[in-house]
Amino acid sequence: MISIDSGGGFVSIGDFSISWGNSEDPFFADERLEGYFAINLGATSLELGAIDHERPGVYITKYKDGDVLSITPLLQF
Repeated sequence: MISIDSGGGFVSIGDFSISWGNSEDPFFADERLEGYFAINLGATSLELGAIDHERPGVYITKYKDGDVLSITPLLQF
């Protein structure tokens, strides 16, 4: 599956996927959303940015049933 637009994108082959999103300026939205990049394999993601985190960084995030199960920060900015 491939889905790409001006806000970001998603490319997947089986359980492997890559997703990204561009940051959004609070002038045009209700809240500021930071940009991110994620490499996903099954329920585990290597995430760069601030997807489910309070501050930008590099994280390994594990999900279960669509919810965050654990977050391991590798580097925070």
